[in-house]
Amino acid sequence: MDDPGSRLSIFLGLYSVTVFTVQIKQYKRFINPLVLTGISIIMRAEMITFTQSCIALLSATMGAILAVSVGVSHRRLCALISFAAGTLIATTLIHILPEARGVLSLPILFSALFSGYGLFFLISRYVFHVCPACSASHFEEHTASEIKSIAILLFVALGIHSTLDGVAISVGHEMKRAVDLSIFMAITIHKFPEGLALCALLLKAGFDRIKSLGLTLLLESTTLLGWVLGNYVVRSGEESRWFQWILVHIGGGFIYLGLHAVLNESKKHSPRFIFFFFLAGILTISLTLVLRG
Repeated sequence: MDDPGSRLSIFLGLYSVTVFTVQIKQYKRFINPLVLTGISIIMRAEMITFTQSCIALLSATMGAILAVSVGVSHRRLCALISFAAGTLIATTLIHILPEARGVLSLPILFSALFSGYGLFFLISRYVFHVCPACSASHFEEHTASEIKSIAILLFVALGIHSTLDGVAISVGHEMKRAVDLSIFMAITIHKFPEGLALCALLLKAGFDRIKSLGLTLLLESTTLLGWVLGNYVVRSGEESRWFQWILVHIGGGFIYLGLHAVLNESKKHSPRFIFFFFLAGILTISLTLVLRG
């Protein structure tokens, strides 16, 4: 250790460590806050959308519990369906389309809208109705054995529908606050009669209360699958045009569900009764316009 070369090596080593430590501290002073802020924003966004998806699932669960506990008349279910239909269509027309118009060209916007509408139309026509609530009047024509025999098709169709709901909640958070809120509200409101109608349908098919409730929760849980896909597949990219296209595509599905529900129910009930609750749904979403910008 008395060798001058060894002393010099030790000195240079300690000096290098000191300089490196100082540089790291300086680096952390400027970079760390940015990194931590970015991470916290991402985690906060994921937590918010996950919570929203869970609330939507809870809404469907409450509808299912109502079905197995006291049930509900078709007229009251019709009112809920019409109200939800108004929120779905209003969300698309008032928020999703105007927001996307600033990013997408008209041909691309309409291709997304019609593809979303067409997807649900084709599934409903060639597979099964994508939403038991929106087709509640149609299901009254089926016997218990018929419903049980087509249960798998119902599960496939509704699974696709609920998965897209989760994707919409996840991607919607990337948009303006009013768009995000209206998507969340419309899906959550729609989930209640959807869960109610699905569980009531399973009860009619002959399943007991526990199994009906369990199957409803299982199917509606695909909303969380949609949240996973939205967060880790769709939102993994950085292209805002892609987000907008996905939302408009889902908005096309919203329009199909809303129109399908209103037109079906107006055949069974007074058009004035249907229109009243449909208009109430539109006005509810219109209130979110105060958050625009």
